[in-house]
Amino acid sequence: MGLYCGSTFASRDQPLRSCTAPAFGATRINIPAAGSENDATNPPRIVPHQLVDIAVGLDKLALGRVPLRVRATVINLLDTVSLYNFLSTFSGTHFVTPRALQVQLTVPF
Repeated sequence: MGLYCGSTFASRDQPLRSCTAPAFGATRINIPAAGSENDATNPPRIVPHQLVDIAVGLDKLALGRVPLRVRATVINLLDTVSLYNFLSTFSGTHFVTPRALQVQLTVPF
């Protein structure tokens, strides 16, 4: 979640066990100021983010007498690293899928 204390970011090799610096927080979660957190009115929230997906395709492609459809899709085009949460007991919080390319070839009949 990008947890930091001062200029030190938490990592597997450098865990944050305590923080006395006035500047602490996280880059991917909005953490309310100390003493102001309230689950009903001021809960911690996932930082807003924007994702870009793009898809292009051809429907009327032919290889001889065989009709073809071709589609290419890029998910998370800008390779944004962020979290998402469905606010569900069963799904929890997850990282967004890294950039992925999908190519699909369809033969309709």
